[in-house]
Amino acid sequence: MSPHYKSFVELGKSLAVSKELTWDFKSNGDGYAVDDAGWNLTTCVGDVPPPAYYLRDLGTDAKTLSIINVERAACGLVALHQCALSSAWQDFIKAAVIEQLLVKRNSSGYVYQSIARPLRVMATCVEREPWELTLDDLQYAIRIATSVQASGKLGDLVAGLVKVILDTNHICDAGQMYALLGVQRVQVTSVRSRQTLSEDELRSKLEERKRVERLPSRRAFWELVRIVMTERPQSFMDELRFAATRTMIITGLRAGEVTLLPVDWKRERTYVDAKGQGSGQVGGFSSALMLRHFAEKQQEEESDSRILRESTQAVPEMFRTLLTETLERVACITAPLRETLKMQCETGRLLPWFREDEVVPFSDIYTRLSGNPFWLGIERDPFINEYRKDFDPAILRELHKFQAEKSLGSTRKLDMAIYMFGNRLQKQMRAGETSMRFRTSTGVPIYDEARMSWNNTYLNVGELEEHIRKMTPSKMPDLLPMTADSGVIQSWQLLFLHPKRSLSEERNDGICDVTRYFSISRPDSRLVGIGLGDHDKIPSLFERYGKTKADQELRLESHMLRHLQNTELFRLGVADTIIWKRYNRRSVAQSYEYDHRSLAEELEQISIPEEVELLLGEKATTVAKMIKGGKASGPIVEAFVRIQAKDGDAAAYEYLRVEADGFHATPYGHCLNSFTVDPCPKHLECFANCRHLSATGLPENKVNLIRLEGKFRAAIETIRARTSNSIGWKNQLQHAEERLAGVQRLLVTPDGERAFPDGVDLSIPRARDVVDE
Repeated sequence: MSPHYKSFVELGKSLAVSKELTWDFKSNGDGYAVDDAGWNLTTCVGDVPPPAYYLRDLGTDAKTLSIINVERAACGLVALHQCALSSAWQDFIKAAVIEQLLVKRNSSGYVYQSIARPLRVMATCVEREPWELTLDDLQYAIRIATSVQASGKLGDLVAGLVKVILDTNHICDAGQMYALLGVQRVQVTSVRSRQTLSEDELRSKLEERKRVERLPSRRAFWELVRIVMTERPQSFMDELRFAATRTMIITGLRAGEVTLLPVDWKRERTYVDAKGQGSGQVGGFSSALMLRHFAEKQQEEESDSRILRESTQAVPEMFRTLLTETLERVACITAPLRETLKMQCETGRLLPWFREDEVVPFSDIYTRLSGNPFWLGIERDPFINEYRKDFDPAILRELHKFQAEKSLGSTRKLDMAIYMFGNRLQKQMRAGETSMRFRTSTGVPIYDEARMSWNNTYLNVGELEEHIRKMTPSKMPDLLPMTADSGVIQSWQLLFLHPKRSLSEERNDGICDVTRYFSISRPDSRLVGIGLGDHDKIPSLFERYGKTKADQELRLESHMLRHLQNTELFRLGVADTIIWKRYNRRSVAQSYEYDHRSLAEELEQISIPEEVELLLGEKATTVAKMIKGGKASGPIVEAFVRIQAKDGDAAAYEYLRVEADGFHATPYGHCLNSFTVDPCPKHLECFANCRHLSATGLPENKVNLIRLEGKFRAAIETIRARTSNSIGWKNQLQHAEERLAGVQRLLVTPDGERAFPDGVDLSIPRARDVVDE
């Protein structure tokens, strides 16, 4: 056993002790924690669920095994079965998880998805202990992991762990192996489809947006707008998703920021002039609506990431009414949930409507536990249709009153679902899984073998609450408070509350009684993500409300809406300081990471006198704007600046009108050399020290350069492998090395600057020699 491995595991055990975590928790034969034990990673770091992440599975990865078994079958080998990992691998995974959580301070979601599972995949692929791993083992694990996910992300995570965990902590006896892996890491997954295009198709265009893959497709965006603005939601959850999506389109907030909006979101600011009069009387606005929210990514170094940072965002006047109506409606339909959750938080009880020693009719308890408002055998459709019109809680109260009055008459037939629910509870009682018992109205227990009369059956509230905590922990309401820089935020103070696991609505196409259901969830970004297509098994808004089959197959990432709005603000000429403040960014420069304007859209913001545009024409005007915006360089630019300084603007623009053909978009960058008479002397081999080439930073150009870099590296290795003393061999090697250096230099050149300012000026004809014809 490697001493480095041993010390790494000992560090993990000491960290686990500090958090009172059981290191050797019990697991079954497949490596899964018995009785859903294990480590609650979210609670471990003091975070507040949902979501909650657990370390429970320390067995082989099922999807990885299926890929391995396909290859083993092709080789005539016996298939491998699901089993627990070795104790050494289990200790190693635990140590890595706790070290990443408490020392590296990574989030529980990141550790769960990007540390725990890739390590399990690695362990599944090899038959050695962690310190015995070799280069071949790691390359095989990366190859298998890449096959598990079509995007290649899982394989990339496995490769990354070689660097950040194995090599960093000197786990393997074989030494540092990351540099020897020889695998291509995932750089920009969104350009994978572009790699199949031809070189001509990859040429940059003025109209092509930067990093367009981060923006929603036009069709998906407008279909989403149509759905959330015009369609009638078919469920309570969809009503919340519609409202949250509308809010994101209006504000550009992140999904997590929208779903955590406080119910007390509205703030008003009043503006007056120097005389104290309203600004509206002098042509301005007398008041402005501000949206109070908790901004993400505001933490400073060494600050506590669990603390919510309160902020406000100004709402444009054109969206004021729409946003106000949207959020006030959400507050109205979620008000019963908020009242219930507040009572639960204040009393610490799950069923605060009753005393703890009270016995309550089973038919009344049924709706509290399941959310299904129908406990009597009545016609459902009229009530369901009426409630789905506006999701008015008053309809649910009328429904309960109607059933209560009807049950007092001759008709007392219960709904079939309540019989099934009662029979399941009875089986649990008979199996000894719960101490709860059915009782009579006086509280006397009913014997297990007695024939049940569900209309006359009661439950003790205290026993029922204990049963819920033990048997259905996933239905426990979210009662834990959160901490903000402005103080403690209780879960009932949030806006987008929703029922937790309301199967009557989400699975059985019914409705959920939000006025009586006890299980209430604090929302998170999944509320929006599921609606936009993040979940494979839950239908998205596109699938449920799309008019055509093509519309139903659309998908959209929530963060794309933020990128889109940021880009549109830039395109419309809004100052970057205003954009920076609107999105709660830490610096103005961060806004440009969300800027996806095409070069043509950027140039539109650069003003040129109208008479000059008419003189220059379209192409020369484009070059003039590029020069003015500092997005071009080269001999034409230098001559333009020199003439402008010496003879004035008119002479400089006249020169540019004649030389305007000297702007070209190449596969590698922008060229400002005139090819009117002669073609490119370098045949577009711009990276070979051509002084006219300027970097663009466009992803298409970078893809071409990265591919060229790989080709030149391979060529140099091939040339060096065939050593020779001939002049031709040396010339070939020098030629490849010079071009590799040129490509690498262009890759690191800032946008708009020349890669080879001191390079050869190929626009000057080569001096003719004596022997030239």
